Amino acid sequence: MARTRAEDYEEKRALIFERAAELFAESGFAQASIADLAVRCRASKSWIYHYFPSKEAILYGILLDHMQTLRAAAAAAVANGAPPRAQLRKLLQAFMAIYAGAKARQVVLLNELGALPAAEQQEILELERQVVELVAGLLRRVNPVLARRKLAKPTAMLLFGMINWTHTWYRPDGALEPDQLAGLASDLFLDGLETLAPG
Repeated sequence: MARTRAEDYEEKRALIFERAAELFAESGFAQASIADLAVRCRASKSWIYHYFPSKEAILYGILLDHMQTLRAAAAAAVANGAPPRAQLRKLLQAFMAIYAGAKARQVVLLNELGALPAAEQQEILELERQVVELVAGLLRRVNPVLARRKLAKPTAMLLFGMINWTHTWYRPDGALEPDQLAGLASDLFLDGLETLAPG
């Protein structure tokens, strides 16, 4: 008979993801151990292995979950029927809200993808590609000049360059709430888009 999952199975996996992301972000994936993670979870190594077969499986789960969350946010922003400018604002609000609550996951995504096997790296990179294309498509609708000059993807990458490193300086107890920061990023970026001259 197959073993029945506990009702709190997903909750326990989420706890492992949270603690592991913090550990990997602070110590680096290569230096961190399952024993270190067990200490952070106030559990045994065997308890960790009940949920994940390896440290690599935990890393993969963290990155997959994070990228799926970002892709879902991007897809929702561009599918809400609002004008393109409003969609971009909604997208940045969603991304900043995610980033504000997932600093460790963002650090791990930026620094530790190469620790995964090639096939799993490609899966995460494909999700990243989908997010970039959703954003590039939205930017084309904000300003069609980007499409004519084939600048939509580079502009999308500049946008990500502006927001993806927020975790290095943003403080939740600082002067700006995530929504205010998203509004500032939107204003800066949209003003730049609107003044881009055809060429």
